Amino acid sequence: MKKQFLIFVLLLTFLFSCRKSDIQTVQAISLSVQVAYSSADSALGLPKNNMPVKITNLINGQENTANTNADGVAVFASIVPGNYTIAVSKNYTAEEFFTLTNVSVGSNVAYNATETQALNTNASVKLQLQSGKIGDLVFKQIYYAGSNTKSGAIFRDQFVEIYNNSNQTIYLDSLYVGSTQARNTALSAGGVPLDWTTVIGGMPSGTGDANKDYLYFRHLFMIPGTGKDHPLAPGKSIIIAQTALDHTKPYIDNDGKQVGNEGILDPAVTINLSNADFETNVVEYKRANYSGTTTFKPFGTDVDNPLVPNLAVLNCLGSNDWVMDATGKDDFIMFKAPGVNIALRPIYTLPLAGTNPSLQVPITVSILDAVEIITPLETGRTLNGCR
Repeated sequence: MKKQFLIFVLLLTFLFSCRKSDIQTVQAISLSVQVAYSSADSALGLPKNNMPVKITNLINGQENTANTNADGVAVFASIVPGNYTIAVSKNYTAEEFFTLTNVSVGSNVAYNATETQALNTNASVKLQLQSGKIGDLVFKQIYYAGSNTKSGAIFRDQFVEIYNNSNQTIYLDSLYVGSTQARNTALSAGGVPLDWTTVIGGMPSGTGDANKDYLYFRHLFMIPGTGKDHPLAPGKSIIIAQTALDHTKPYIDNDGKQVGNEGILDPAVTINLSNADFETNVVEYKRANYSGTTTFKPFGTDVDNPLVPNLAVLNCLGSNDWVMDATGKDDFIMFKAPGVNIALRPIYTLPLAGTNPSLQVPITVSILDAVEIITPLETGRTLNGCR
């Protein structure tokens, strides 16, 4: 009996030692982030130190922050390999900006930069700060999830609200609003950033970095106007509806069928958008770009409300309406583009896939606000375009 027990103990010791030797540990890596102003802003003599650089692990959501030194360098000595968003921001009041630069500005100034990287070895990343004014127009609400799929209007009642956060009237003419192309493969399943250098047909030479110098909009709309047609007073907002109808009541769709009654069992869970300021009806845009062999058929529920102005459509080739991703894999960007004819910008299909046409817009446009929606489930998180 003692001999058998001794053999059993020796066997356990052997198995434990084997298992212990088989354990592989993840080696930590280091990250150095160099933050710099543009050449024009560098001439102002703004300091580079004490700028908080935040890195976010896109798989588990873990965040780390380090401040830059006098040379604009922030060091993360030990982080877990993975996909990261690297971001830095620095805000100056108008008074601080004048004290540092002797340049008078009418409002606060914000500098921001963001980069997404797959970090598997020790790395050095450069971020160039982009400047903009704090305030002005911001997204106040983004109703992207839509109402209940069984008792509500599903996705048909999606909308965004844009708010004037300044103390001056802002004219909304030529304001662009849209969503960029997203990577649908979850990070946990090996999703990586879209590589736009691999688009079918290739990118023209001499146009810069296809991945860093541009945004690619799968949906893009513009508020029409000649310059001062659409004033927005301080503290006021507008609603841009996907479909500007009263979704609490039945209505007739483009197929002549009634939407409602059995389809909307609980009007309280949806909303009336018939008084929206604008809507994103894309029927005529889709008709003008239709290349099929059969008669064009409008999307059933993209019903036009003639009492609500339509936004100009710059791109919606890959879908039948501005259908926002209800699962939280989306972003929303608004910008103005003085001196840039967005309508003439090229359209590229999804890299290596040839689907989902996306309009290329240079990041040098004046981005006023941007919001990224991230699903709370780590296993479902993806890389959206505005990263």
